[in-house]
Amino acid sequence: MKIAVLASSSRGNASVITAGETTLLVDAGISARRIKLGLEACGLSLGDIHGICITHEHTDHVGGLAVLSGKVKTKIYCSRYLRADLKSLAPDATYAFLEPGTEVRIGDFTVLPISVSHDAVDPLGYVFKADGVRLGYITDTGCITRTMIPALQGVQVLYLESNYDQDMLYDSGRPQDLIGRIEGQWGHLSNAQAGEFVRQIAHRDLRHIILAHLSPECNTPDCAAAAMQAVLDDLHHPATLHVARQAELLPWVQV
Repeated sequence: MKIAVLASSSRGNASVITAGETTLLVDAGISARRIKLGLEACGLSLGDIHGICITHEHTDHVGGLAVLSGKVKTKIYCSRYLRADLKSLAPDATYAFLEPGTEVRIGDFTVLPISVSHDAVDPLGYVFKADGVRLGYITDTGCITRTMIPALQGVQVLYLESNYDQDMLYDSGRPQDLIGRIEGQWGHLSNAQAGEFVRQIAHRDLRHIILAHLSPECNTPDCAAAAMQAVLDDLHHPATLHVARQAELLPWVQV
């Protein structure tokens, strides 16, 4: 199994995951053109996509879906209550509903959808399983829910939101209600919260951690990486740390 991140930040998100003969796109929050170019940089094409897994309906996760759905004739996988929102973007697409906690088979993948805590319509995280490898994909959640810990234990690869540094958020000049939303239960994970999550699920076979969905205004790649590396150093854990960015492709991370 391998993952490449085409873009990741509060301004747009899309990743591609492959195993065996199956390629899945996770979110489509950048333009269809950028997705096409990102796939080509990974040695793939739009025609290689076997399914699109959506986390939630916010623009930075589905902004390119309307155009993309006209170019890629494949199923869109989402939670049941999200379909109405996506249908307005991609009315002619074929949808498959996911129930949190219930595994589904998509080609060579077994996919476990997980409920997350975000101010969206029934948002999801995922665990993708294939070839004995498990990849956890958690973005846009204001807290670590009770179901996340058991679901993510044992993953070899973890894609994890590390959205903001708390000091930078407080110094950002943003309205207090927006700050409250971001750091609240239905908002986003801070660098410190991401580190605490890793403390709870770290195990010897966790090989790669990808920090994702960084705020351009309230975080930096260096700040997020330093916070997580401090946790790994404290745990004496050898996992390789990656930071996904908005304007740069994070090339294949393979297990």
